[in-house]
Amino acid sequence: MPIRTILVPLSDAAGAAATLGTAFSLAKAFNAHVEVLHLRADPTDSISDFVGETVSPALVEEVLEAAAKRADAMAARTRKAFDTAVGKAKIKTAPRPAAKRESSVSFREETGLSDYWVESLGRISDLTVVRRPRDSSDVVASSIAESALMGTGRPVLLVPATKPRSLGSSVAIAWNGSIEASKAVASAMPFLMRAKTVTAISVVEEGGTGHNLDDLVAYLRWHGIRAKASAVKSRGGDVGKALTGAASRAKADLLVMGAYTHSRMREMILGGVTDHVLHEANIPVLLAH
Repeated sequence: MPIRTILVPLSDAAGAAATLGTAFSLAKAFNAHVEVLHLRADPTDSISDFVGETVSPALVEEVLEAAAKRADAMAARTRKAFDTAVGKAKIKTAPRPAAKRESSVSFREETGLSDYWVESLGRISDLTVVRRPRDSSDVVASSIAESALMGTGRPVLLVPATKPRSLGSSVAIAWNGSIEASKAVASAMPFLMRAKTVTAISVVEEGGTGHNLDDLVAYLRWHGIRAKASAVKSRGGDVGKALTGAASRAKADLLVMGAYTHSRMREMILGGVTDHVLHEANIPVLLAH
């Protein structure tokens, strides 16, 4: 499926320059439309801690007023970041598709229920572009990324803190033969068809196999994509580290991979390749679940 619509959910202006800049570059490359969604905080959420306690109406009103002011300030900063990015990219704003195929952007604001808006709008977008969480304490960014990944059925592009100089010129595919990896490859076809080099990487654990890596390369060549295979061994069982290292050696500027190929609970208990890549990869990562 071609990329024609891109969703960019933003809770605030943090990291917005890189995220928007990347999304706008993709819009120009694919003649796509970008819908930027500002997820505005609901002031009433700020009084949830008072439920069941005896507090004065005046205190509740004070808390709500302060929360509303914070939401207004955050919305203003997010809108300013959007306007700045639009001006820098010199991209057209449009509320609906044009008669001819051309890149465009629009801005939308919704209050509360961020998971609902990310999931419902992400399901009718070809791609969702989100900021990569800084670390495990970056709860809001992690929540947005997980809602997009687990709740839309569509691919998600994670963007690092700094806008990449290039995206999709050299693509690395993390291949383990899973359904999620297969979905990721299918979702990445628009990128793979444009890439100058494609490297299919399989991390082989002790006693394991290469996950029919040669068959994947043959499949890609049937689509006109001249990929090369790279089977690497994981040292000490650290698949995530072996994968990001192999992608770096391939000089990839985009990593394509399936996300959470084990159960979510197992990933949470044991740690997982997905979480390692979420926090360690220094290039954009295209994920599918």
